[in-house]
Amino acid sequence: MALYSVFVYVPSRAHPREVQRIFYFHVNSAWSAFLGFMVAAGASALFLWRDRAEDDRLARAAVEVGMLFCTMVLITGPIWARPIWGTWWTWDPRLTMTVILWTIFAAYLVPTGGWA
Repeated sequence: MALYSVFVYVPSRAHPREVQRIFYFHVNSAWSAFLGFMVAAGASALFLWRDRAEDDRLARAAVEVGMLFCTMVLITGPIWARPIWGTWWTWDPRLTMTVILWTIFAAYLVPTGGWA
């Protein structure tokens, strides 16, 4: 219902027009991604402390959800940036660190096959 309301009921601004609607996805996706990664960090710390497989599974699940939302952030951000900044990407530290975070957690999800 909220997504429907963004396109039907929310008025457009004079500038940046329709592009501002992306922020209804972008900001919430960023918060959700970072929340997922914080849950993964907490679960990973618990796994190292208690050595329980449930904590490791929770961390992996949180990273999977965080990756989904972080990918949405990295897609919607440049869509918004192009008409506003005139470029798809700037090497702002916040943007660059988000890409680095995405890369680290993508590597985390690569299956290793175990140490046996």
